Amino acid sequence: MGTTFAQSEVFSTGIALVAPIISLSLALTILGIYIFLFGLTSYHLGSQAGVQHRQLQFVWITSLFLISALGALSNVSSGILDAVILYNTLRSQDVGPFLHYVEQNETQTALVGVAYTCLIVANSMADAVLIHRIYLVWGSKKAVLILPILASLAINSVGLAGTVMRTKGFSNTSIASNFNLESKGINFHLGFYYANAAVNFIFTMLIASRLWWIIQQKTSEENAMKLTKYKMTVAILLECGLLYPISLIAHAAIEGNVDKILTPVNLTPTVIILAGLVPTIIILRTCQEISLTDKALQRTTHVKHLETTSVEDGTLDEKH
Repeated sequence: MGTTFAQSEVFSTGIALVAPIISLSLALTILGIYIFLFGLTSYHLGSQAGVQHRQLQFVWITSLFLISALGALSNVSSGILDAVILYNTLRSQDVGPFLHYVEQNETQTALVGVAYTCLIVANSMADAVLIHRIYLVWGSKKAVLILPILASLAINSVGLAGTVMRTKGFSNTSIASNFNLESKGINFHLGFYYANAAVNFIFTMLIASRLWWIIQQKTSEENAMKLTKYKMTVAILLECGLLYPISLIAHAAIEGNVDKILTPVNLTPTVIILAGLVPTIIILRTCQEISLTDKALQRTTHVKHLETTSVEDGTLDEKH
C-alpha cells in the first residue's frame, strides 16, 4: 500500500495548516500596529507646523506604508493560495492540480515578484532613514555618508538580483534552468537577509553609540530628560531600528532550513512590514519631540554655542 498525501511531509499539518495560520496572524497583527502608528504619525505631521521637512516626511512615511502594505498583502495572498491548493489536494487525493500549480502559475509568479520587489524598495528607504540619522548625529559630515551609502547600494543590488532570478525561475519550474535560477535567487536572498541584518546592526550601533556618548556628557542633563539608564537604552535601540535586523536574521534562519523545521513559518510579510514600520517609529518620535537624536543634537548645538560665546567673551576681555 502506497503512502497517502496526508502522510507525506509536504502535506503535513504543520506545513499545510499551522504554518500559514501563524504567518497570517503574525503579519496581520503587526500590520494592525503599523496602521495605527502610521495614522498617529500622519496626525502629528499634519498638526505640528514646527516639524522640519514636514511635507517630505509625510511623503516618505506614506510611500513606505503603501509599499510595505502592498508587499505584505501580496505575500499573504500567495500563502493563502498555497494553503488552498494543499487543502484541495489532501481532500481530493489528486496530485495533478498541485503539480501544475507548483510548476507554473501566473498569479503566484506576479505575487512573488511584487512582494519581493516591495521588500527591496522598502528596505532601501529604511536604509535612507538610518543613514540620514547617522549623518545628523555625527555632526552632519558628508564624509560619514560614503561607506553607509555604498554598503546599502551593494546589499540592495544583491536583493534586487535575487528577486529577478527568483521571479523568473518561479514562472515555470518545470524547466530545469528555471528551477536552478529560482534556487540561485533564494540563495541570493538569504545572503541579502544576513548581510542586510549585519549592515543595519552596524548602522544602529553607529547611531546608538554616538547618542549614548552625547547624552552621557553631563549627568544632570540625563536626569533632566527623566530617563533611567534602562529606559534610555530601550529608547535608543527602538529609535535606531534594532527590530528590523532581528527579524531579518529570524527570517533567513527559517527560510534556509525549511526542510528541517516541522512548522516553517513564513516571515516574509512580517519583514516587509517592519521595513516600513521602523522608519515610521523614528519619525513619530521626532514629531512627539521625544527623539533622543534630536535631544542630543540640541545639546550639541547648545554646547557649541556656549563655547563660541566663551571664546568671544575671552577675546573681548583681552582687548579691554
